[in-house]
Amino acid sequence: MRRFLCAVFFLGLSATASAQGSVTLYGILDSGLLYQNKTAPDGHSGVAFLDGAWLPSIYGLRGKEDIGGGYSVNFNLQGGFSTGTGALGDSNGGIFGRAATIGVSGPFGDVKLGVQFSPFFLAVTDGDPRGMPQFGSQLVQYFQQFGITGIFDSNAIVYTSPKLYGFTGALEYAVGGVPGSTKNGRSMSASLSFSQGPVVANAAYYTHADPESGQTIAIGKTAALGYAFGPVLAKVDWVNYLNPSSNAALSNVNVFGVGAVYAVTPAITLNGGFYYAVNKGMSENKSRMFAFGAEYALSHRTILYSQVGVAHNQGAFQTNLAVLAPSSFAVPQGATTTAVNIGVRHTF
Repeated sequence: MRRFLCAVFFLGLSATASAQGSVTLYGILDSGLLYQNKTAPDGHSGVAFLDGAWLPSIYGLRGKEDIGGGYSVNFNLQGGFSTGTGALGDSNGGIFGRAATIGVSGPFGDVKLGVQFSPFFLAVTDGDPRGMPQFGSQLVQYFQQFGITGIFDSNAIVYTSPKLYGFTGALEYAVGGVPGSTKNGRSMSASLSFSQGPVVANAAYYTHADPESGQTIAIGKTAALGYAFGPVLAKVDWVNYLNPSSNAALSNVNVFGVGAVYAVTPAITLNGGFYYAVNKGMSENKSRMFAFGAEYALSHRTILYSQVGVAHNQGAFQTNLAVLAPSSFAVPQGATTTAVNIGVRHTF
């Protein structure tokens, strides 16, 4: 372990190792406090230290080697941790559980192999009206419906096309690795995005099969549209979370979002969004979530932020506001809760 840490240190110092290649040490530290007025099991209010309320706290190494002719070999290693305890966290159980890829890029686009985000998850992230913070965004419902499925896809091969007439496409095939089956544990995804002038749009699809039974247990679909009005970027999006192997409540959920991000000044950014989730075929199960946030840049790398939100649940929904809130802050089924978060984020 000591040798590994020394290697990481010296790699970080040599950000430009040679004319043909480079290695960069990077990361995010995001910490704050959370107040929530209703928590399980007794419904009392609570205050907690909250890591990663806006962005996950991460560390990583990325590198690139120019091999000529417009081609390069790239790698990315990324893990997550808790600033509250220093332990690994939000990292898929591994020291580089968030990403461990090697790939080649060139005029054809790029190909990456290894554990990585699916094109579907990246499309949900890009389409979120608030910019996908880890508080009061589409990420809340993503975690509650799919968990980490489609976020950290292991054994994945992803091709991303170059941008052509504003369009960029991506395809993923994640090998299940189960002997005797090409389906068990397999994940597949595709996305298409458009960005030109003030218009942004995307659509994506995802499917995942259970490693044991081979049944498809997760199908995700999303579409989003955005338009920039000067310093304001407004978006609407839709995500469907489906488990076709189950008829239980919340096995087929539609989430609709609408909101905007407003760059008031170079230092101040405001955002807000409304998210409506409904159980298809069981409309008594509903969730409505409002969230608003503000960021103030102390410098290029350090941001102060605050967020406030309300989640109103009906039926089987237990929508919370902070993705990484302590388990004791889980919302009672069908309850309404309000939360406030303040924090600081530093990138390096």
